[in-house]
Amino acid sequence: MSRGEEEKGEEEKGTLLKWDAILPDELLQKVLSFLPTANIIKLGIIVCKRWYEVVHSYWIRTIPRHSDGEEEEEEEEEEDKGALVSWDAILPDELLQKVLSFLPTANVIKLGIVCKRWYEVVHSSPPLSWPMMAPQKPLFFRRFFNDAGDFSGRVYDPCFLRWSNFDDFLHSDIQCVSSSCGLVCLMNHSDRNHLLVGSPIKRDWKLLQVPGCSDSFRTMALSFDRSTRGYTVVVAKCSRTQQLQWHLSVHIYQSTTKSWATHYAQDLDLWKFKHKAVICDGVLYQFVYHPFLTPNLMAFDLIKPPSSIHPLIPMPFPCACAGLINLSNKLVMVALLNWDWPHEGAVILELEDKKWREVAQMPISMYKKLGGYYLNSCGAGDLLFMHSPMCPELLTFDMKKKVWKWVSHPYTERSLFCFKQGASVFRDLCFGFCFEPRLDVSS
Repeated sequence: MSRGEEEKGEEEKGTLLKWDAILPDELLQKVLSFLPTANIIKLGIIVCKRWYEVVHSYWIRTIPRHSDGEEEEEEEEEEDKGALVSWDAILPDELLQKVLSFLPTANVIKLGIVCKRWYEVVHSSPPLSWPMMAPQKPLFFRRFFNDAGDFSGRVYDPCFLRWSNFDDFLHSDIQCVSSSCGLVCLMNHSDRNHLLVGSPIKRDWKLLQVPGCSDSFRTMALSFDRSTRGYTVVVAKCSRTQQLQWHLSVHIYQSTTKSWATHYAQDLDLWKFKHKAVICDGVLYQFVYHPFLTPNLMAFDLIKPPSSIHPLIPMPFPCACAGLINLSNKLVMVALLNWDWPHEGAVILELEDKKWREVAQMPISMYKKLGGYYLNSCGAGDLLFMHSPMCPELLTFDMKKKVWKWVSHPYTERSLFCFKQGASVFRDLCFGFCFEPRLDVSS
């Protein structure tokens, strides 16, 4: 740990000690009483000695709730409401956010319904303590058929190992999606002249109009900058020329200037790109293929745009791309081996010094269960999510532990029946993406 990090840690520790002395035990207990018991115990261990004593000395005899979070009686609920009003005025916003920042984001969102002031603190802009929250595992969103036979948005949380209801806020027929540090950018297949950028947690969606005509083939990538709190959206267009070749143009949107700029325009000959693109460490990576050559990877420096897309980064073998993912500023690709290769399957690759390194091969039984070439992937942090319109279950891969894991779903049987009717009819069901649950990002 560097000296600067040590000083920062001491400073944050000192901040805790400053307000810890003025916060009564009863008030601290009242705040904690709105949280699940498991999180209360965890806070008692990691914060400080006094919190440990408050949690273990007073919690059992003063907790006003059952383990499921329901009130014992309506009278106690009214008393709690009155108690909230009494101490709410003396609790600074910075202190409240500091306490909440130790909790998982999902629980922070739930606490936003306690009262109007808590809602404003949770959704405050600019954020106070949210940037200091510890990194959390990404959430995975996907559509399913529910018991009533309707579409239903569901989110998988790898921390709690369970699916939760999540309002299906998206329009149907999404063509491509890109996420970065809690922000998500969406492009609709029928209206490629507009993009939606926002946080699925805060629901602060912003509509962006893409310059140019909509008859071109497009892909899109998003990148959020933690230092400037701004984001970059890159749209690459590929259109046919009169010579039956492909022409590429790259358009970049900066949230700081709120404007678009065209940074590149050139013919690609017979090269054409797919919907797979990602921004990693300031470079746009785009999977491109040729009718007669092995597929390649295009690297486009967004800071110093090149005069040509060549040289391309060659793939180690003939393959299709099931996903380009930025995992902690490392470029990872899920590659699908072509049918004419010695064996079929999926391989996870990582780019190091413009050369691909094999990380793991997907077991063939898992590959076939996912439907082979219908496989899609996304990820963040150290976690990869793999899904397919032919399989309602979700497959995860931990890049650090090198562990594969299946995730079941409560609607498995019904969804599997719907999938077997034809993936083209239920195209929305194959759509899925992941995002980091953060409160300090906004569009």
